[in-house]
Amino acid sequence: MRCYHTVQLVGFDRYLLEGHMSKVDKDTIIRAAEEVVRERGARKLTLDAVAAQCGLSKGGLLHHFRTKQALLQAMLESSIGCEAELTAEYAASGGDTSGPLASRICSAFAMMEDDKGLPRALIAAVAEDPALLEPIKAKEARAREDLAASCSDPDLALLLLLATRGLFLGRVLGVLEPDDPIFERLRKRLLALAADLD
Repeated sequence: MRCYHTVQLVGFDRYLLEGHMSKVDKDTIIRAAEEVVRERGARKLTLDAVAAQCGLSKGGLLHHFRTKQALLQAMLESSIGCEAELTAEYAASGGDTSGPLASRICSAFAMMEDDKGLPRALIAAVAEDPALLEPIKAKEARAREDLAASCSDPDLALLLLLATRGLFLGRVLGVLEPDDPIFERLRKRLLALAADLD
């Protein structure tokens, strides 16, 4: 799984669209779909719009994703995988960011820094079919279980995680701007509080 934070995107990889790569893969289609939502809004996410964004015919897109729901599900799975990958990287790094709570806080802030990598599929999924959010709900339930088992004050840990999630959703919805200095101040504060719990 390639995580968006590690991929350099410039105007949706125009290199790919100029014919330097003959095969468009699922990751490229997912990035194109995220770009459609980012540029035009969740209501404009259609299979036709995504096919046009990545230079495929609709039939070519349907080869990979037969329905819009299948595409949204893949977008959400990609987002979950990216966050899991980042959390694991922070957990393995040792030091202040390696605890179960701190690694989750750091991964959320890392995803917030990358405007193109924000999982705007969340917005589209809620608008299309809220049942698509079941994997997100399951991931959150596992996170709560992990924090309950590993943190000295599970309720405070959950409060800090939910505060982080609120900031994250603010970025996804476009309510909070990426260059707002409050992000760095709150990240430091959340990590300082997490250090006492991990």
